[in-house]
Amino acid sequence: MTSAPTTNIPVSIPAGRPTPPTPSTPRTISGSVPGARSIANRLLHGTPGRMRLLALVAVIAALALGGVCANALVGSRAAVERAANNTAQVVRAQSIHVELLRADALATNAFLVGGLESPENRAKYDASMASVATTIAEAAAAQPADGTALGALSADVQTYAALVEQARSNNRQGLPVGAQYLKQASAGLRSDAIPIVTQIVASNEQRAKDEFARAGSTTLLLVGLVSLLVLAGVAVWLARRTHRYLNVSLTGAIVLLVVAFFVAWSTISGVGASTAQVQSGNYDRAVQLATVRTAANDARSNESLTLIARGSGTAFEKAWKANDTTVTDKVRALGDDALTTAWTAYGSIHQRIRQLDDSGKWDDAVALSTDSSTNGAGGAFESFDKTVTQERDVASRDAVSELQGLGGPALLLAIAIGLASLAASWLIVRGMGQRIEEYK
Repeated sequence: MTSAPTTNIPVSIPAGRPTPPTPSTPRTISGSVPGARSIANRLLHGTPGRMRLLALVAVIAALALGGVCANALVGSRAAVERAANNTAQVVRAQSIHVELLRADALATNAFLVGGLESPENRAKYDASMASVATTIAEAAAAQPADGTALGALSADVQTYAALVEQARSNNRQGLPVGAQYLKQASAGLRSDAIPIVTQIVASNEQRAKDEFARAGSTTLLLVGLVSLLVLAGVAVWLARRTHRYLNVSLTGAIVLLVVAFFVAWSTISGVGASTAQVQSGNYDRAVQLATVRTAANDARSNESLTLIARGSGTAFEKAWKANDTTVTDKVRALGDDALTTAWTAYGSIHQRIRQLDDSGKWDDAVALSTDSSTNGAGGAFESFDKTVTQERDVASRDAVSELQGLGGPALLLAIAIGLASLAASWLIVRGMGQRIEEYK
């Protein structure tokens, strides 16, 4: 039986031949190739290394300046657009306020006549109520934040209109209960609907003021100023280290960024100054004129309600006097002679109406209040209302138009400044690279 061959027979190695290398154990990742740390050490070693680091810092500063300036310009343009939209919403809300009180003034004054009111007066009332409905819909579409309030307002307006129709129906039949319906409608309008409108106006006025302030804000540009200081520091360090006081590429980059920063700053400051001028000019005038028209129509309504009350309208006359003070003070502040003359004429006729009513001549007082000629309260008031409406429409239209024209070039300038910062970054890399090469 043959035995199996052994496997531990010594093998001789010829003299002079090297011993085969022992297989090495696998090296770890950190020792397999030159480490990232060693590469970084070589890149950042000595003066060339510090130049590379400062070049990176300078590029970051250049890009930050471009980004901040572009963002500030776009933000300013967006703020101007929002200011214009909020201003338009203020105008809509004020229009609702005015038209509601005008409708009430027309309804109460027509009620004094008794029986069927004139087609002309009814047409004016319908036009005011139609304007209210249309403007509520437009306002809801333009500003979703006002949607809930406008929905509640719409319901209150419908309630008011229904009560007025009940008052008219009873008045045509000569039923005294019609006067009660009319008083209830006017009271509900002032206690329910008007406070909602007032809040909507106040909210949008605040939004507009906030956007006016944002449109000219240069706070964000302070970051750009810090970037310029960083770049200046890099240039000074490089000049001292290399004793070369002019690096054309780096200097060109700094000059380019300084120009970009100045353009952004001056543009935003200019927009801020222009928006402030609009705010203190046509915007404020439109708001004040709307307040005047609102108070005037409220006064006209209270004049009629005083007569309807037949001797118990002291509260309504007190309200008329408060409205008169508001109109007089606002018109005087506006320095509008035409409005002052028109309101004074109506106020004088109102005083005659009160004298007639207080002396027991109620029919004569009603005749003077409903007289649509230039000698009557109706004609004098219509003349004032027409004038103030025209002036307010012009002021509000001009305010929105002026705001919409302010942010035009901002977007193009933002793009140009962004490209300028990229060009400056390339110049920085080029300029620092030249000095690094000189050390090799």
